[in-house]
Amino acid sequence: MLAILMMLVIAGCRKDNPDENTPGAGFLRASGTNIVDGNGQGVLLKGVAFGNEVWSNSEVPLTHHDETDFARVKAMNMNVIRFYLNYHTFESDAAPYSYKQSGWEWVDRNIAWARKYGIRLILNMHAPQGGYQSQGNGDALWNEAENQNRLVALWKAIADRYADEPQIAGFGILNEPVPALSLQQWKQLAQRITDSIRAVDRNHILFIEKAIYIKGNYAEDENLNFPLTVDDNQVAEFHFYEPHSYTHQLFDWAGLGDGGAYPDTDIISYTNHTWYSATFSNPSFPAGNTPWTWYEGVKFSISDPKMNIGIPALVGAKAGGRVWFDDLVIREFNEAGFYTRDVISSSLDEAGGWYYWSSDGSGEGGLAFEGHSNGQSLFISNTGSDCNLSNYSAAFVPKQGYSYQVCGWMKGEQLAATSSCKMRIDFLTTPDPVLPRDKTLLAARLGKYRDWAESKQVPLFLGEFGAGMYCFINNKGGLSWVGDVIDLSFQYNMSFCYHAYHEDSFGLYYGYGTLPDPNHKNQPLIDLLTKKLSE
Repeated sequence: MLAILMMLVIAGCRKDNPDENTPGAGFLRASGTNIVDGNGQGVLLKGVAFGNEVWSNSEVPLTHHDETDFARVKAMNMNVIRFYLNYHTFESDAAPYSYKQSGWEWVDRNIAWARKYGIRLILNMHAPQGGYQSQGNGDALWNEAENQNRLVALWKAIADRYADEPQIAGFGILNEPVPALSLQQWKQLAQRITDSIRAVDRNHILFIEKAIYIKGNYAEDENLNFPLTVDDNQVAEFHFYEPHSYTHQLFDWAGLGDGGAYPDTDIISYTNHTWYSATFSNPSFPAGNTPWTWYEGVKFSISDPKMNIGIPALVGAKAGGRVWFDDLVIREFNEAGFYTRDVISSSLDEAGGWYYWSSDGSGEGGLAFEGHSNGQSLFISNTGSDCNLSNYSAAFVPKQGYSYQVCGWMKGEQLAATSSCKMRIDFLTTPDPVLPRDKTLLAARLGKYRDWAESKQVPLFLGEFGAGMYCFINNKGGLSWVGDVIDLSFQYNMSFCYHAYHEDSFGLYYGYGTLPDPNHKNQPLIDLLTKKLSE
């Protein structure tokens, strides 16, 4: 019903002359769930992102790429580049609404290279006035009206200058929006930008992203946080890095630790979960000072089907002093009570994946540089309320009728008489499928976007997907993950761009501050992309 209403609204705002809303020759446009050319033939955009050093606020990032890199992109059988923009390229905060000739000339030069090698560009506003969005630090875009005014005006200027340039596939109006208060903020801004562009440019597709979250609220609405603007030539864009604990593993800045391999059916993924219960009957560790001591929880039998996810938890409630945890094991026993396996065995020598929570904000928890078996362990200290360290990445599927027991080593120092320090298994519940880490998981996560797009009759663009550099070493399976995402993108008729061409963390070519070095690259990934995109 919403799709029909949306179509009626769009139809109602069209001008009497349909030619005024039809892109010119050579331009791509949205048609149903497809992107098509001027002859109505379907076009699947398949390419890579040029990051253009947007995080450095460099006005003209001459060390990111040159013409040679367009030739390399073409050689990988790609036909599009998602081209990141920083507003500083065009405008300074000291002189708003006054646009720099150097910025226009740089974009013009890239368009010329794109034309020479038969590659289209998607101009993407990655760093807008008010701040980069993805980590939720760009509130000034939403809270200061002038930042929005400047962004709307800049897009109108860009669209006006390039309205007749078919080498540009379209405009990505804002990267990974994170509205400060509500989804309505993004809907209103997206419509303002859309209207400003359409005042001067009816030719280009608008790539409009879902809000990746509302600040402080990670729930999605029934439209997966897509804003559903009124326009008849738009593509719905989303990004994909699932499982995040896999694709972003071992980066210090991500704080996730070792995320394991792909595929690995012993690792599970889940959504829409809520906390349900725990092994509350596990004994508390003694008060006072206790040296490293082996700790055993009780065997807990699973008899409730809502307990469909288990995770390890370390509890330091009202500790007062400090409690350490090391060498945690969760054991599984079958219906007859016989041991079957260790479902989790962790040396607890890194903090990645563990999250500290306390009911009143007191205390702290994290990595300690002393331990039972080596030089590290996890600790909780100075708490006056309920608290724990939980690891939602170390999840397992408990079997009905089986029993589970958590064990490990603990040490206490000046623990209060009222303390309740223990190892625990927490149980979560979700109505959604709990999926193994393999192509089944990727198909389910990508499939929800495909299903939504078909219901709204709008094309999809997987604007970013990628695996970090550590996924391609030590048999982590990065090539398998990338290959599966590409195969599913073809299957689901989704245009896509790999993130990214040139950067340290996710790049095909590594490095920063100098032009791409052919001796410093991820050659197996380049080979995979070249092969896959020729199919």
